[in-house]
Amino acid sequence: MSLENKSNKTFGLSVWAIRNSTIIYVLMGIFLILGGSAYVNMPRENFPEITETTIFISTPYPGNTAQDIERFVTDPIEDGIKGISNISEVTSTSQDDYSLVSIEFDEDIPVDLAKQKVKDEVDAVKASEDWPTFNNAKLEPTVFNLNFSEEMPILNVSIQGDYPIDLLNEYADLLAERIEELTQIKEVNIRGDKPKKLKLPLIHVK
Repeated sequence: MSLENKSNKTFGLSVWAIRNSTIIYVLMGIFLILGGSAYVNMPRENFPEITETTIFISTPYPGNTAQDIERFVTDPIEDGIKGISNISEVTSTSQDDYSLVSIEFDEDIPVDLAKQKVKDEVDAVKASEDWPTFNNAKLEPTVFNLNFSEEMPILNVSIQGDYPIDLLNEYADLLAERIEELTQIKEVNIRGDKPKKLKLPLIHVK
């Protein structure tokens, strides 16, 4: 006597899809149209804005060793900025003739406000009697931040055609002047040396 155990396992959703293939095709078409529409209307940026919450203090002091730079420039600056809030990390580099202090802030403070706070403290340090001088004038630390969105071009325009290179360069100059007139544009450059530009002028728009 033999016993045969038969188990028929089916997945209800698959069975329903097979039996209602027309509905599945319609749904696929709808999803395809919606996806294509979303892709076409999706905003694009070649160079997305990058917010860097790091402020730098650069101070040249010619004719001094790294030890003197650290003692007279770097250490006073680091002591002066200790009271600033929202600082997450401070690093510094002292080398011959030059000091660089890097201050990293958390994301809770705007970059412009962080830069202004650092500048105020640096001005206070600079006003002290112990701040070094060079050529009968006090050293001038430079406070700055890196703005990647401003450094990278938002648009590149290539000019080409069946025209002499001199004429293409004239068109490039004219187009650059017109673009630079827009109030939203910071800077327009034409790649290549001015006396001898590239064969195809390329305009960088920032």
